[in-house]
Amino acid sequence: MNKIYFGDNLDVLRSMDDESIDLIYIDPPFNTGKTQRNTKIKTIQDENGDRVGFQGNKYKTIKLSSTSYDDTFNNGLHGELPDEKYFAYQEIAPDGEIEYLELFLKPRLIEAHRLLKEYGSLYFHIDYREVHYVKILLDSIFGRDNFLNEIIWAYDFGGRSRSKWPAKHDNILLYVKNRDKYFFFPNNIDRIDYMAPGLVGPQKTKNGKLPTDTWWWTHVGTKGMNITDTWWMSIVGTNSKERVGYPTQKPVYLLDRIINASTLKGAIVLDFFAGSGTTGVSCLKNERNFILIDKNRAALEVMAKRFSGIDNIEWINFTPNEYQDSDGEVVKFLKEQDIPSADNSSDPDPEFLFLATRASELQETIEEKLDLWKNSPFEWILQLPARKKGKISRLILQKWFASKGIEIVKRPDSSETIIIGNKSFAIKFSTLWESGNYSFQQIKKDGPEYIICFGLSPFTAHCWVLKKEDAISNGNPQHKGADNSEYWISIDPNNVPEWAKNFGGDLEKATKVINRL
Repeated sequence: MNKIYFGDNLDVLRSMDDESIDLIYIDPPFNTGKTQRNTKIKTIQDENGDRVGFQGNKYKTIKLSSTSYDDTFNNGLHGELPDEKYFAYQEIAPDGEIEYLELFLKPRLIEAHRLLKEYGSLYFHIDYREVHYVKILLDSIFGRDNFLNEIIWAYDFGGRSRSKWPAKHDNILLYVKNRDKYFFFPNNIDRIDYMAPGLVGPQKTKNGKLPTDTWWWTHVGTKGMNITDTWWMSIVGTNSKERVGYPTQKPVYLLDRIINASTLKGAIVLDFFAGSGTTGVSCLKNERNFILIDKNRAALEVMAKRFSGIDNIEWINFTPNEYQDSDGEVVKFLKEQDIPSADNSSDPDPEFLFLATRASELQETIEEKLDLWKNSPFEWILQLPARKKGKISRLILQKWFASKGIEIVKRPDSSETIIIGNKSFAIKFSTLWESGNYSFQQIKKDGPEYIICFGLSPFTAHCWVLKKEDAISNGNPQHKGADNSEYWISIDPNNVPEWAKNFGGDLEKATKVINRL
């Protein structure tokens, strides 16, 4: 059952059970020092109107409704906090933020940490004024190691300042309860259509592609680009069909991405600064359950109208009936898309949960090691299948040796054997392994008399030219069995074994070995 509370969120949070929430998204007041207001108006043609419009006709402005909330926290705290803490805050933040951080946000974030399941995530939506102070506060509660991302939500509407760079982004801080156990499913986010579906095949056309999170993609193309921590999405425009007349309303698409990337279907999502209820809309759309809390009556009135016709919502301390007269936009959308109500909030199968929550940790570990290659000119080679890697390595070596006046002839009956002079060489290729070693494999007993071991690190190339007998005597059998027909050798380029030191090291030394032969 979905729930919407009218009241102080701290009281509600303290009444909730430990580790009962899968995901928390909050968009708290930003402490701008202003009253945030949204006023709905319409204009009608009137001879005595207050504005001139199309073809010089006069129009009269009529105010329909207004919603607002106070976004300021500065009541003077000296005396309410111990001197030591008060003066510490004076050092890290202007005293206008002390109440906001220490007395308003901190107790609520402590509760948020308690409520999250061990694999849960928190998305904290804030802007440039407070993000750096909030980051310090969140580090102290969740632990710095559990910080995953600062997401930049960039948009095109808003102020057009000429006195400074106009602010065109919000910040979203992503923390997890446990860095070793969390969900992250980037492939679950909403996809967009291919611009040329005929070029990618029917299955890819059906699935769509992940959005490209850059504003410049139309200029540089999308090859190799994917979702990033910079999300380029429009805000809810004043004339948008999605607009519900609540200040700082966030687009449903923004919440879709967060919820789909960090939860499974049936999960429970909490938003204790619910505002217009966009988190709940996204949960219904994506088959999740929600708990929304807000103390602003105007917010509850907007949500009541927005969720009109949705039956599986429990309203606490608020009666929505007088604001609901027909099916709202949400129920109409759900009916059109044939989306069922999400009413299963049980945890997934324990075995699946164990594996899935650790998959992100393993993936992150691998990605960190792959980051060594991210600026390497050879990074693309990692993506090739083994056979193509061998071919590329032969071509690279051929260009190198040609530059040194050494002619290479490829033997037509072998994909890896080359002839230099009157001697045959097998080329074995390896990129640097996570262990820091190269592994040169499938060295055959009945193969060519010499072995060229060519290794690529992110920014260095290594090469050894070995006699087959030396490679086999210092190698290991490739396969179990009586014949031991193939071997492999491992070489650490930073600690080359004694037996290999006279057979090369870099390409220049390897070239000298070949010239001697």
